[in-house]
Amino acid sequence: MLVRATTILAAATGGIEPRWRLATTGLQIARTPPWSKKPMTIRNVPYTAVMPKPKQLAVRIAFGRIASQAKGKKKTGFLPPAAELVAQAKDRIAQAAAGLPSQRDTKRNYHSLSELETIARQKGITV
Repeated sequence: MLVRATTILAAATGGIEPRWRLATTGLQIARTPPWSKKPMTIRNVPYTAVMPKPKQLAVRIAFGRIASQAKGKKKTGFLPPAAELVAQAKDRIAQAAAGLPSQRDTKRNYHSLSELETIARQKGITV
């Protein structure tokens, strides 16, 4: 679960961050293992949530493109239309991502789908 830092420290920060910036400035409330006596832990959002590694970048772009193709379609099976299309393209997406490097070489920041596609082109990643 993602939580705004201002949710916890509202008196100290004053303003509330917009939802789109939550992944870069928020905190993550995580469950602890069964053996832990703590009910939860609070930690920073992983860097890969906002600056994905090349394989994650390729998969996110593929999912974004597939989801945009499903816009306006009616549900025909058990899954929503976007999920049906992703399930059909799962093997193709996995093969495309398998040949990409898996290391991150950039700093942490927030990107939209079009920015992710631009980054992929700059790095020579095709999806």
